[in-house]
Amino acid sequence: MTTDEMIQAFLELGSPFIADGAQKAGLPERIADRALRPLSPDRRIAGTVVTFRIRFYPSPQESVAYSYDRAFTYAGTVSSPVLVAESGLGTRTPFGGGASRTFLHAGLSGSIIDGTIRDLADVRAQGFQMFSRGFSTDSFVMDRLPQGYVGADTGSPITVGGVTVLQGDLVVADEDGIVFCRPEDAPAAIAAAREILADEEAIFKRWDAGDSYLKGLGLE
Repeated sequence: MTTDEMIQAFLELGSPFIADGAQKAGLPERIADRALRPLSPDRRIAGTVVTFRIRFYPSPQESVAYSYDRAFTYAGTVSSPVLVAESGLGTRTPFGGGASRTFLHAGLSGSIIDGTIRDLADVRAQGFQMFSRGFSTDSFVMDRLPQGYVGADTGSPITVGGVTVLQGDLVVADEDGIVFCRPEDAPAAIAAAREILADEEAIFKRWDAGDSYLKGLGLE
């Protein structure tokens, strides 16, 4: 399968079937903490992970813009890029209306941050999908804050929702949850997910035809 085909399958199947498929295929569980929730519940995203980490440092750092530029450069080389960020800023949020404009300009399909977001109405109006741990009006406008200097990096392994995430991973995220998958594991997860879906549809058809509950399940 091509990467585009795998991403399209993730979009069609959704996080529950991909999670079940990965389990049936014997793959490691890579489901993010359920506390990470979508800004727009009815919008599913799937694509290739672009990793990003932002946190406080005790010494001055280069502008965060340089890390974003490196992330966006990589995003331009992959299918349906999704920025996945680990935030060490606590309740200070790096993602809001301005960030969503930047992300749309960079061609991102969505973003996931283990941290907070803000400017919710603005982001919704732009049609950009963000997943986050919560909301906070607090941000940062100075290089030096009481907690330290804000710095960022991209391309390194990060931890999001308790899952170790690598650049180039595939992800599907919707109102049911967020599932990460290595590209080499995705075909097995997709095939198993499609088998589960086909089995369920066959059961529903038997019930619709008048079979009893147990007969529909193939138990009598």
